[in-house]
Amino acid sequence: MKNFNDTADSIAEDAVRYARKNGIELDYSRESAQNVDAFLGVCHDSLDKYDGDEGAEILWNIAVLFGTYIGEMLLRSGLAEKGFVWVEDDGVPILSIPDNQTAVSPITKAHKRILNGVEDSIKSFVDVVFSAINGEWPKTGVLRVPDVETASGKKNGRIVFKESDYYISLVAEGKEDFVIFNSHDGFFQFYGVGNQFVCEVWFNLGGCRAYALINPDCTNTERVNLVTPFGQYTPKELEIISLEQLKTAVHEYFSNLEESDFLAKVPHEKLEM
Repeated sequence: MKNFNDTADSIAEDAVRYARKNGIELDYSRESAQNVDAFLGVCHDSLDKYDGDEGAEILWNIAVLFGTYIGEMLLRSGLAEKGFVWVEDDGVPILSIPDNQTAVSPITKAHKRILNGVEDSIKSFVDVVFSAINGEWPKTGVLRVPDVETASGKKNGRIVFKESDYYISLVAEGKEDFVIFNSHDGFFQFYGVGNQFVCEVWFNLGGCRAYALINPDCTNTERVNLVTPFGQYTPKELEIISLEQLKTAVHEYFSNLEESDFLAKVPHEKLEM
């Protein structure tokens, strides 16, 4: 996609103008990712209005528009200085350093945000990209001592494992939409209610990798409805795990500093970036 570097800027500006017409300001700041998140969230909440091939095409075009904006924001915020440019990956523009395996796909992420909901948060995606590229996470000791963040904006620094049950209960009892444990090498996030949860884990040392935790007793990869007090989500059925499985996974996340050690103990599947 040799010409996308020449056209991406104008596509991003189209996103800025389109957002402004809908009362949303985009200024190419890192914080503007939250506004993109909110706009794509509205699209997700209106999926039933986009039927058939025509609807799918409209949603993809929206993803291209706002994914390109996110990509241009990332480039202006430091990725260009590190050598990132737009390249083609299986027909989709992504950001990558030529002859380097490091790559991020803001357009694909925007599309997943529309289809899957908050589990594919644009804000989290942007935070991960900056953290991975700039090496912002310091190393800790033998066990993880993460910071915690809730959907409502509550934050607490450096919690220990025995405190994790409290944050799990906030989601299980419908008091919070989701919780994120931010660690030195990535983050662990989950949402759900009662005895049904969806959990995603990111690792970012030496490149970005993401995994969905799965129910080993389920093989259905079709998307199903998961209703919580905060909305309706559409995860794959095998990605819905029980409260007991969630607590086990959290324990392993706190107890295993190495990515490979953690993955060896929890059922998972790798997510495309």
